[in-house]
Amino acid sequence: MAEPFKFKPFAKNLYLVFILNFITTLFIAKEYLSFLEDTDGIFTMFFLFMTTFSHFLLISAFPLFLSLLLYFLIRKKIITQVFNILFSVVGLLYILLDTIVFSQFRYHISPMVLKMVFGKRASDIFQFSTKNILMAVLFVIGLILLQVFFHFISKKILEKRTNLRIQFTVYTFLICTVFGNMMYAWSDANYYGSITQTKEIFPIYFPLTADDLMQDLGLVDLERTKNKSVDTDNTSNTITYPLKPIESENKNQKNILYIVIDTWRFDCLTPQITPNIDLFSKKCTVFNNHMSGSNMTTGGIFSLFYGIPATYFYNFTSQQISPVFMDELQKQQYDFHIYASSTLENPPFNRNVFSKFPNIPLFTEGKNPSDRDAKINELFLASIEKQNTSKPFFGFLFYDSAHGFDYPTSYKKPFAPDLDEVNYLDLENDYDPTLLIKRYKNAVHYVDYLVGKVIKNLEDKKLLENTIIVITSDHGQEFNDLKKGYWQHGGNFGEYQIKVPMMIFDASKFPRTESKLTLHYDLAPTILKNYLGVQNNFSDYSFGEDLFKINTNRKFFICGYNQKYALIENKKITTISPSGTLNVYDKKLNKLGDENINYNLVLEGIQSANKFYKKK
Repeated sequence: MAEPFKFKPFAKNLYLVFILNFITTLFIAKEYLSFLEDTDGIFTMFFLFMTTFSHFLLISAFPLFLSLLLYFLIRKKIITQVFNILFSVVGLLYILLDTIVFSQFRYHISPMVLKMVFGKRASDIFQFSTKNILMAVLFVIGLILLQVFFHFISKKILEKRTNLRIQFTVYTFLICTVFGNMMYAWSDANYYGSITQTKEIFPIYFPLTADDLMQDLGLVDLERTKNKSVDTDNTSNTITYPLKPIESENKNQKNILYIVIDTWRFDCLTPQITPNIDLFSKKCTVFNNHMSGSNMTTGGIFSLFYGIPATYFYNFTSQQISPVFMDELQKQQYDFHIYASSTLENPPFNRNVFSKFPNIPLFTEGKNPSDRDAKINELFLASIEKQNTSKPFFGFLFYDSAHGFDYPTSYKKPFAPDLDEVNYLDLENDYDPTLLIKRYKNAVHYVDYLVGKVIKNLEDKKLLENTIIVITSDHGQEFNDLKKGYWQHGGNFGEYQIKVPMMIFDASKFPRTESKLTLHYDLAPTILKNYLGVQNNFSDYSFGEDLFKINTNRKFFICGYNQKYALIENKKITTISPSGTLNVYDKKLNKLGDENINYNLVLEGIQSANKFYKKK
């Protein structure tokens, strides 16, 4: 075993590597600062300097701590250096990938994100080209070589200089950490948004809060904070859903078919992009001001089936509580034809929406989204061939090609030229989306072709007269439309990410267009009341209204999921984080001052969102 005195020079070498990695981390992390809405004032700038320094120094120090611990245990320099290189590469990769994720979606790498990327059938959700994979491999190799270079440079520096001022670094870190947290605690207690915004911007950042202490010390502006306390957790996890037993009587059972196109923008229902659906819409009730319950698949599908916000998603999933809608279909002995191109395990719809259907296929075979979309069409049409016409059926077709920007190589695309492949790393604020949008439209056009085949088949079999058909999407898709650096979906609650097409076909109803605000929350109660004979008040099991009788001018609606949701008003969007942090924007996603937050409305929204939870 090596002697203890030999540890110090090697520790200095690791320290120098850590400093070089810290500088590299700061270079990458400066991207986060571009997302801060308000940085005016010496107080804010001083806080940002101290917090940026101390926070990313701490993140960069993890490889150093792990390496020192390893060396202390094994006393092997070569092995420790190898692991230090590995730890450092992982650390830099984390920061780099997090900045990319945050720039496009405005959320950080988390267990939820990792589960989506590495969970079951993750390739159904994320498709990466060979070029993407090759570039990623080369980049990792580059980071490894960079670490080798850092170790080489560190040794050269140590040969010429031994006084590294390590104590100065430690003291500076401690001072910045203490003062940064004190400033944040004061700002949190006084709702000083230019500082508290960093909690949402910086990754794995958990600053100090001390509201009671600040008030005891007389450091809270009581007038400023009056009525601003928002309690986001005033309920237990005990769920009462539905609030009352469901009563129903259905003498005229009709087939019901949900056709859901993943990632379908509201402005992409046109004769050019979706000729078959557009033609069919002339026979439908079309809702041209319709919003999803979320900006992601998780909440979009959840809100569609339950008629309630996806703030309930995790508790409903952990307790495997199925929707009233699906329970009623089973009670009325419907047959089920459920086919999803992407997996039903990630997000885990098999544990909530379809939790009482143990035998449904959880994924569809296929090399890519367009293959799988063609397959679910084939499976659905084959199942309809075998359908007992004396029994009603419920069908669910969930297409994925638009989400994957995919269509068959042999498909005659109407929008050309487009991209040969999508490189998601190119999606920055100055990226020209023209060719990307064309590829997206071609993918939607392909799904329209498949949907046209389904409608034609039902028509040929004389099933349209007795089938209610819903065609919609789980959420929208953004192409940096507002020039805020937002791409795809899941990043904000503007209309490009939550506004979607919606239509209902009922042969007995005269076609029309509804321009009032309608929501995904409205679909479940509409179907349950009008086609399944449910007699309960809508409020017993949903947040919705009857889509055929929209009378209410909604003050606001809830949109999002557990991790982050928003109260959306006519002209404002107020986002609420799990910690209770509030931010308010106009409909163009411009940040507004805290004086624009309607705290009474926020409290009303939180209370209404918790109505299916038992009070503590």
